Amino acid sequence: MRATLLALVPLLGACSSPPQPAHPTASGTPVTPREPTSAIGPDARAPEPPAGRAPVSQEETLAAIQKAMNELDEAVQGCWAAAATERFDVEGELLAHIDVGDPERGAATTVALAEDTAKSPRLASCVTAVLTSYAWAPPLRGQSLRLPFRFRAPAGQNVIDRRLVAANGQGGVSIAVLLDEANTGNDAASMLEVAIAAGGTTDLRRPERDELWYFLAPATVEIAGREQAVAAGDMLFAPKGSTRAVRATTEAARAVVVLVPGGREGTARAGALPAPAVSRGAKVAGSPAVLLPAATATRHGAATIHAEPATTRTKALSASVLALPAGSQVTEHVHAGETEILYVLSGSGTMTIAGVAVPVTPTSVIQIPPNTKHAFTASDEVRAVQLYTPAGPEQRFKQRATK
Repeated sequence: MRATLLALVPLLGACSSPPQPAHPTASGTPVTPREPTSAIGPDARAPEPPAGRAPVSQEETLAAIQKAMNELDEAVQGCWAAAATERFDVEGELLAHIDVGDPERGAATTVALAEDTAKSPRLASCVTAVLTSYAWAPPLRGQSLRLPFRFRAPAGQNVIDRRLVAANGQGGVSIAVLLDEANTGNDAASMLEVAIAAGGTTDLRRPERDELWYFLAPATVEIAGREQAVAAGDMLFAPKGSTRAVRATTEAARAVVVLVPGGREGTARAGALPAPAVSRGAKVAGSPAVLLPAATATRHGAATIHAEPATTRTKALSASVLALPAGSQVTEHVHAGETEILYVLSGSGTMTIAGVAVPVTPTSVIQIPPNTKHAFTASDEVRAVQLYTPAGPEQRFKQRATK
């Protein structure tokens, strides 16, 4: 018997943070909202019941398996979503051999993967934990099942829940790769979340790509040999070849960092900062870094623009803080040559990308490639850091504000 998993239920604590249903969409090619799909079909026969237990009918066994199929769907989708934070092209089959435990007899459920063509350790670990923790119905207790789970990857991924992203660190600095080419299919920009322990520092470093920092907590930055305090909401633009250091004071510092161009951030996934360290007094090889305090940003309707060519002296990127009231709508539109990236600070809504409606939560990060139609409806008040690479679309907010 085979069936497609359609029901949505909680994860039962299978992963370190609770996965949400996966809703990836293709870059340029619409896919169904339930991509990736997972199918579970038992290759199981009802064995003789344990000694002292009444026989279980085939109908009862099949009904219990169908119940499990329905209830496991969101958990399995959540496992894919967690695995896809590392690479979006996770697909293949997991064949699980399950010896269902019997709580009344003190026997725990055990799970072994007989086959794994998806080759994703995080997916395999999560699915195994889900099946081990699941409360199997009484007709299946004491039985052995073989259940195949099949996963199909989309052509790209637009929305990721950052709660699912693992962080790794070195020397008091930890890094979570929120968006990169590996988990989106788009190499225009990468997004990291950097946490620095109290008293810790990035040391003085020379970016090999343009960097835009948005500070989520206070910190101290060193630019051109000078230390300056930054507050939550301030930004720092460090162009390629400049030097900068970020230090946490008595409290931990946190920041969102966007790198242009992007790529596969293998070094950052291992917990290492992508920019090489340099000695004090090192010469700036390009334009110096520039601090962009929130107090000097300019508001134009829904957008408060911090970084644009006028302030950064480059067209590589722009950065704003977007504020949308509850119920507001951004009508469908397209950016012909720019990638849009959003880090949601608060609020929720629905983003429609290439015709697919995707839930947006307070912990979502979003990337929309060029030539991709998209629209948004805010369920409640939304605040988000909005970036474009290259810069340009942010100028439309100035035009609207003057009308």
